[in-house]
Amino acid sequence: MKIKNSKWGEWIVGTIGALVAGGAIMLGGVVVGHPAISQLVGLAVAQSSTLWNNVIDAAKGDSQTNGILGMSPYLYNGVSFDRVRGDTTNGMDVDVTRMSGSITPADGYTNPTTANQIWSLNGVLNGTTWDRIRSASAANNIAATSLGAIQIVPLSTWSLTHTPAAATQATISKTAGASTIRHVATSVTWCIAAQATAQPILLINLRDGATGAGTILHSWTVSTIASDSKCQSISGLNITGTANTAMTIETAAAPAAAVQATVNMTGYSTP
Repeated sequence: MKIKNSKWGEWIVGTIGALVAGGAIMLGGVVVGHPAISQLVGLAVAQSSTLWNNVIDAAKGDSQTNGILGMSPYLYNGVSFDRVRGDTTNGMDVDVTRMSGSITPADGYTNPTTANQIWSLNGVLNGTTWDRIRSASAANNIAATSLGAIQIVPLSTWSLTHTPAAATQATISKTAGASTIRHVATSVTWCIAAQATAQPILLINLRDGATGAGTILHSWTVSTIASDSKCQSISGLNITGTANTAMTIETAAAPAAAVQATVNMTGYSTP
């Protein structure tokens, strides 16, 4: 068929050429055929408005600084991106290099700087460091290191009383226990009652030992006028004796004629 109008023919040819050229530009300079696209240009990511980098795959390895599409987990190490490590047995690896090892509980343990350091035994703060809670044992009851640590309240106590006749020494002892047992006095009470005779100063002794023997742990004085009586009770004590030793509360001597003295002591014993 002939196109009679030469200008009309030139317009048709020019239009077809322009469409073909435009299609080639849109497809990155690659002419494709119907019905399938045979090739695409390389995918890229924008680093800036003027710079584009081709996307790289994981085969490129670590220390990549650009072109990372991030389709698999990557972590920034401060300079570049590295692949997250893992294995088929445990999955993703976790960095535990900043976690401390096991800690053996001990006295004088300072406050931890990392939260994973957990005190595994019962402890109390002594004002500066942490100490294990003491039980009411023989050694811990008088040890200087027991200060600031809680002791277990004793489950049972004992009480001793002696009320002799007038002009007779008042004395009562808690007999010695086993080799490690210590007696602890928690309260003492004494009374004197005078009839026609006044009572001069009389010592009341708490002894670490039997009657008239052993170290005097504490002393008090008492006296009264004729036809008078008085008692004194002191509680809240925690006076500890020696292991395997008796503990005694007594008047240092017999009171005056017609004067009666009594003594009483309560306490507990450590195992």
